[in-house]
Amino acid sequence: MLKRILFVLLALSVVTFLSPANVGWIQWYAVVENQLFNLLIDSGRIIGISLVLAGLLAPFEALGWWAGWYGGKQDPSTLSLKHTQASLGKATAAPHYIVYLDGIGKSSFKYSFRGARFLQRLTESLPSDRILIDNIIPYSVINLPLTLNRPLAKFWLWIERTTNLGFLVLLRNMFQVAVSVDSRYGPIYNRGTAEIIIDRLLTKGYQPGSGALITLIGYSGGGQISLGAVPYIKRVLAAPIEVISLAGVISGNNEVVQVEHLYHLVGEKDRVTRFTPCLFPRRWSIITWSNWNLAKSRGEISFISLGKVGHDSKNGPLDENALFPDGSNHLARTIEIILRILTRVDGYEPYPAAVADYSAKSERIVSDYENYVKAKFNRPDFYPLAQTYCDHYLPVAEWMGRLILPDVTERSQVGGVYFEVHHAPELDLIGKKVYLRWSDRPDIQAYVNQVKIRIDFSQQAYKSIHQGIVLPTRLNHWRQVQALESLAGARPNDDVMVALTSVEVIREPQIILSISREPILITGKYYALVSFKEVFPTDYALVRHYNHHSGQFDGQEDIVYLPQVVPDRNGVLPATANKITESPLNQTGWYIYGAKNEQGMFTVQAIAPRALFQLQPAKVISGLQKTTDYIHDQYWQGVTEKKGQIDSILLNPGNLSDTELINSYQEGDRLLVLHTYGGIGGNKREFAPLNIFFGHFSFGLARVVREPLTQELRFKIGYGQVYTQNTTGIIAASLDWTNFVGDRQFGWLGSRPITDIIVKLDVFEEYNFDGLRRFPLNALAYQLDRMMARYRTGDGTGATFVGPANSCVQDSCQALYQAINMTLTEIEQNPQIKAWITTNPQHPQTQRLQRLVTLNKAIEDQLITWQTRADWVDPYQSLIGTRLADSPVTTVVNALTSWRSLLPRLANDSLGSIFLNHGASLWLLQTYQVGGWDKDIEPIAPTKLWI
Repeated sequence: MLKRILFVLLALSVVTFLSPANVGWIQWYAVVENQLFNLLIDSGRIIGISLVLAGLLAPFEALGWWAGWYGGKQDPSTLSLKHTQASLGKATAAPHYIVYLDGIGKSSFKYSFRGARFLQRLTESLPSDRILIDNIIPYSVINLPLTLNRPLAKFWLWIERTTNLGFLVLLRNMFQVAVSVDSRYGPIYNRGTAEIIIDRLLTKGYQPGSGALITLIGYSGGGQISLGAVPYIKRVLAAPIEVISLAGVISGNNEVVQVEHLYHLVGEKDRVTRFTPCLFPRRWSIITWSNWNLAKSRGEISFISLGKVGHDSKNGPLDENALFPDGSNHLARTIEIILRILTRVDGYEPYPAAVADYSAKSERIVSDYENYVKAKFNRPDFYPLAQTYCDHYLPVAEWMGRLILPDVTERSQVGGVYFEVHHAPELDLIGKKVYLRWSDRPDIQAYVNQVKIRIDFSQQAYKSIHQGIVLPTRLNHWRQVQALESLAGARPNDDVMVALTSVEVIREPQIILSISREPILITGKYYALVSFKEVFPTDYALVRHYNHHSGQFDGQEDIVYLPQVVPDRNGVLPATANKITESPLNQTGWYIYGAKNEQGMFTVQAIAPRALFQLQPAKVISGLQKTTDYIHDQYWQGVTEKKGQIDSILLNPGNLSDTELINSYQEGDRLLVLHTYGGIGGNKREFAPLNIFFGHFSFGLARVVREPLTQELRFKIGYGQVYTQNTTGIIAASLDWTNFVGDRQFGWLGSRPITDIIVKLDVFEEYNFDGLRRFPLNALAYQLDRMMARYRTGDGTGATFVGPANSCVQDSCQALYQAINMTLTEIEQNPQIKAWITTNPQHPQTQRLQRLVTLNKAIEDQLITWQTRADWVDPYQSLIGTRLADSPVTTVVNALTSWRSLLPRLANDSLGSIFLNHGASLWLLQTYQVGGWDKDIEPIAPTKLWI
């Protein structure tokens, strides 16, 4: 609205002062007989007309470049693909690239005396491994100086030599800055400038996807040009980018939130920079949802005073002759500040963004996590590394251990995190602290660099800490935090226990474990199958082990430690042993997970009802209509009456015989999981606005495995938990069922109703095109890994918040959407696969692929009402650490665009119905506050809101 008003005022001014049709103006002009006054008026009109024409012609060069008049334009997306594919796995020439964009006085490749002196001093002061790039004309999309190969080159050359007319260069370049700001021509101009910068970076050895840091230094108008180019550079090079605005003129329209950090250096006497916010409404504090103010609230802008310094020339930041009271000159002070930014020690921020101090406002709330870890049995050091067991206990995984975050000074040496080996096939490694790193495979390194990010806590992150939320405080101000570091540092303590898969051991020159998949968080290192015989008041229990010979619980008796867990802040016990011997599930047994304490007593850290995972459904429902109705409104009915019980329901839309359907689940199958949980009711009812329990949603993967203790097939479930930071310390990561659900202290088995829907659908199985394999579930795991890594860091803000547009369900559905489309795109763009499909049009695999395309269309139609969200297509458009109040318009629009994935249960049921209609069988595994009996709580189904 304000922009329109300004345009109207400008138009009225043109009509009033320039139009000869204005009779009143002409008559008044004729009456005045003072020729000098008339001359001044005429000169003013000529200047005004010239300015208007200059403004109208300013975008001409950018439009000409876009039209291909200057030799054609490169498509950045093509450039990205070409260079990335050619350079994956290659080392970049330097760890840090610095690009300088000069101020609006630049007309040629020759710098002013002050500019040249600045670059000379900066080059001399930089470490030898930094690369500085200059000789860029920021005010030309074709990087062409005004004084070279232009129709008016001689005129501009004369202007350059004429001191008193230099303002014309300033005026001309000022209009180019205005083009960069303009919403119509700016994207073209900024894309052209970005292409020039990209070309210079590639020439100097920058490798796309390498993760090497790029810092853009923009002086005066170069600040605006730098920020305008950032989104395009980032998209092409997949690079972390910082911007140093030196007396920068910035509109606030740019995607400031896409930079790692913006350092805004301003002098106290700089009237230009201080007047700039008045010209651009998006810099006004009342426009809280603008990109500028959003970046401020996220802690991504540091405002740095240069002292009593002007904007340019004498008394400017590059003036070596202007002195401060302490005797230092302006240029030296500017160089000092910039060098502190460019060479700062990792983990230390010399110029942090200004954030509110909440410590003085109210008392900090203690998190549940802090209370939980006060109990010794919730800490890793309670369990000795050396453990010996009889045949009744088996290790949970081959590789198990504890993640340890290295000190910030050790990061470059470790190259990942430390791993304290607790169990391994190579026995000599047990008890050692080794390096854990990502594989050097190009595709793995591409993923690693995609999710690397600098972390600076936002104001809301500090507020969350004060409210008792567990944040990665040890990572604050770290640069280039990778996924392993964000996992190990997600909590204040090194207590993340994980299992590793696909491990490669490298022993020289030091021991390194190399992995290609994210570690899986586990609870307990060993497990057994038992039936509880008696629970003693002293927190010990008598159990009898399963006997695989008899198939009964008549094996060895054992005493285990079953400690009383710590209640949460609402007084709810996550688990209890009360009446566990009377549970209907005790007859079929419990898997118990844990380890021996210092007294040699097995401590039960997690439990799992055996019957839940057996391939023995309690009920089979057949027929498409009946199964659809069951998913639509029946499977959450009567949850209160089912407290302490489980359900295992198999939905059979294809009307197969029960035996045939159950036998179709074969050892080694990998299956999709839809996970939801509900609320806690009863005397210790959790808070729920308007009595609405939204619950939680996530995807997971289930495998059909042969359990060694019983030699029977069972489901083994893991989750890709897209989970915001919380008071319990649950981490957004790959979590084993025992960790997220079965953990007696940190899990939900004993306090919430839970449903896991296992989806068996052939279109999700692996595709093999003569050795070229594509697996949609692998693509989903990859997308979830990427999303979870972003959630752990809050996209650099340190905290993630649930909102209408970003939540567990919205971003999990985004991962599914991207995974299927990624699989189909890879198949479509591979000539060998396309040739195979053309040669085998009637092959069952080809027909299965066609049904995957149909399924994808059905999912899109269900989840996306009228258009695909921009952040679902381009991840750089999404900001995980943003709240509704920070960006209300964009958030609401995004939420409405994907409203069918707004609520966990609604999205879960919608996807379940789609899968049924496309031939899937669904196996529902449900628990209703299982374990012991807690009379103070009741299960509550998640709210669906039938919309």
